[in-house]
Amino acid sequence: MRINLFALFFCTNACLSFAQDSDLKLWNNAVVKCSEVENGSYEMTYKSKYLMGRDTVSKKLNCVFRKEPSDSIFGFCFDVERTIGQEQDFYSYSGDYFISGSKRKAQLFQYKKAMTALVSFKHNYDFFNPLTNFEDSEMPEIDTSLLLLVGEEKIGSYATVHYKYIPPKDTNEAIDILGSELDFWINTKDCIPVRYTVYYKIDLSGDTLEQYDEFNLSSYSLNTQPDYRFKTPDSYIMEGIHVNEFVPDTPGPVQKLAVGSKVPRWNFETNKKTTLSSENHSYGLILFDFYYQSCFPCLKAIPALNRLSKKYDLKGKGLLVAGINNVDPVDDRFYEFVERKQISYPLAVSPNELSEVFKVSSYPTLFLMDGKGTLIYSSEGYSEQLEAELEEVIIDHLTKEGLLR
Repeated sequence: MRINLFALFFCTNACLSFAQDSDLKLWNNAVVKCSEVENGSYEMTYKSKYLMGRDTVSKKLNCVFRKEPSDSIFGFCFDVERTIGQEQDFYSYSGDYFISGSKRKAQLFQYKKAMTALVSFKHNYDFFNPLTNFEDSEMPEIDTSLLLLVGEEKIGSYATVHYKYIPPKDTNEAIDILGSELDFWINTKDCIPVRYTVYYKIDLSGDTLEQYDEFNLSSYSLNTQPDYRFKTPDSYIMEGIHVNEFVPDTPGPVQKLAVGSKVPRWNFETNKKTTLSSENHSYGLILFDFYYQSCFPCLKAIPALNRLSKKYDLKGKGLLVAGINNVDPVDDRFYEFVERKQISYPLAVSPNELSEVFKVSSYPTLFLMDGKGTLIYSSEGYSEQLEAELEEVIIDHLTKEGLLR
């Protein structure tokens, strides 16, 4: 479902006023109440529109939790059941293990063995942060002198007061944030926030992108679950769920392709309705750009790659630039992206696993190889010097091959 949520935001702030001391009493009480929550349960609905997405994703979840201040992974234990459309899944954490999955299968992470992996993707799981994870929620960081009082509003069965916070613009951010808003609706009966929303509008290398998250409590019961026993792997197995244990990879740096080595064979179809392969081409140089659509440094590199492609193609005998994206799907948004960024070189569209084959671990990653498949240059990331560095290598090689004078 596509909705225009953003017409609701950055509306006439002239009709709003900064919260006075008397208006802040409810807010201050809410901050204290949330910080004092130790355990409980709640039902929540969550709506989100991601930066690169066009549609709003809706989720429902039931959560039972207990805070564990000494825990270094989440800081709280939980059992969660979640519904996304027609799909249902769950995730559970006891402090000793984390398990997530669906009605048929699940993956078990033993705390000590998989701690590093768990930390790296824990942000993928949804919670109502003011209750379960107050210290990492937005509430403690808000400067109350900039808090706006919107007014009294009815949210479902709750009588609430709506507060709005517009953070000052941070000029030190690498990404240009055009605007942001945080909104909270505080239940006047018990000082608990029952809804909060987060909105960002950013400039990503010339593209204006917006993200919106809305969290709503349908019901909640707090400090009522001190002795709750969280589910164990055995309990999921008894429910007929097939449980596999996650074994993390052996730690250590990724062994990248070395300059002078032969690159793996490659073959893919492109958005220009052509097939490119390591076995059948006429180019003296091939440059692979591994990228994805919302990668800020990837977007910065595109104009330079366009210029190099046009300048050194040499009627199909010089340089071939090809973009490879193993992150985003090839759908309408892909083709809109190509048109919007005016990408002139071919992009892979057929399924492939080249990012794994080429051992890509960061974006953008560039590989420049000669016509026989020997790697002569590689780089990770983007800098203003990238185009000049690439051009120097390209000119040197094409000149030695007699393709450029």
